[in-house]
Amino acid sequence: MISRRTVLAGLLALPLAGVRAAKPASASLPFALTSQSRAAALRSQVPEKIAAQVLRAAHKAVERPVHLMEQVRTGGLLDGEGGRKESQQAQEDWRQARLQALAWSLSGESACLDNAHKLALAWSRSYQPSFSPIDETELASLLMGVDLIQERLSTSEREQLQAFCRTLASGYLSDPIKVGGPSTARNNWHSHRIKIGTAAAYLTGDAALVARAKERFMSHVPRNIGEDGVPFDFEQRDALHYTTYSLEPLLTAALMAKNHGDDWFAAPGARRLQEALAWLAPYAQGKKTHEEFAKSAVPFDRKRVAVGQKGFTGNWDRSGAANVYLLASRFDVSYAPLAKQLQPPAWALALF
Repeated sequence: MISRRTVLAGLLALPLAGVRAAKPASASLPFALTSQSRAAALRSQVPEKIAAQVLRAAHKAVERPVHLMEQVRTGGLLDGEGGRKESQQAQEDWRQARLQALAWSLSGESACLDNAHKLALAWSRSYQPSFSPIDETELASLLMGVDLIQERLSTSEREQLQAFCRTLASGYLSDPIKVGGPSTARNNWHSHRIKIGTAAAYLTGDAALVARAKERFMSHVPRNIGEDGVPFDFEQRDALHYTTYSLEPLLTAALMAKNHGDDWFAAPGARRLQEALAWLAPYAQGKKTHEEFAKSAVPFDRKRVAVGQKGFTGNWDRSGAANVYLLASRFDVSYAPLAKQLQPPAWALALF
């Protein structure tokens, strides 16, 4: 049996850029997170134990129908309100596109490819984005799935997805911001805008959009994270839940850039992102605890506390930082033991 230490060590050794060229460089397709050459190497480099977990999860939903909606909204809604449940099903479509595409990359199973293809084409064909990042953050997951299957798409299908990505990138990287109140220019909302916009920009292959994504990232980090490494989200919400909810999309965007040869994480302007990881680490390690949302300045948080919504009372569950420190370990290997301890999900271990 493969130990978790061996599995994580192998995964951390995965290259973040091309392993071997699947096609001549001139024929390579633009990508959000995973290049064609790295996608081709996943099956041989992801440990069997992790691949099996991904496949089991994919098999459970391989025949799941598409939950296409005109508007997806979960932000600001309690369970049972305003179509929240239906919107959660739509958001699961976007995660499933990533999961099914990843399962196909690891196994070659045509049912997984067919499902990823169906989801990517259905949503990119007709969905009109609202540009509300809390509702649409998982669109970036759909685009990560597109990376893995786009060699199997026709020219017209790729053009359809390119047009969808251009719409997403233009809207999410716009100035002024299209949706949200004043504080959303500083908090987790803008971190998610940047993640979606960065994924879409890279998939278009448009250098001007990529440059805009980088500018948005570099200007947001010092607004989102204070001099002492304390994120604005923690100050506003008194919650480590929202701290990780802001850091994870920023680290995801930075990993996209690194996979394209541009290390945003190490840039002087992003220094506070590293400081935030150091500030959060004692909580993630279990050395410190925090009672969540006790002093939140946001009225909606008090509504969630009042109805007893899970995670909005009591001490923070440090497993919520699993993907944060897995992503962080891709830039700073000293975080690998903490990532291992927090047990990230199989799909993240395979893809990141």
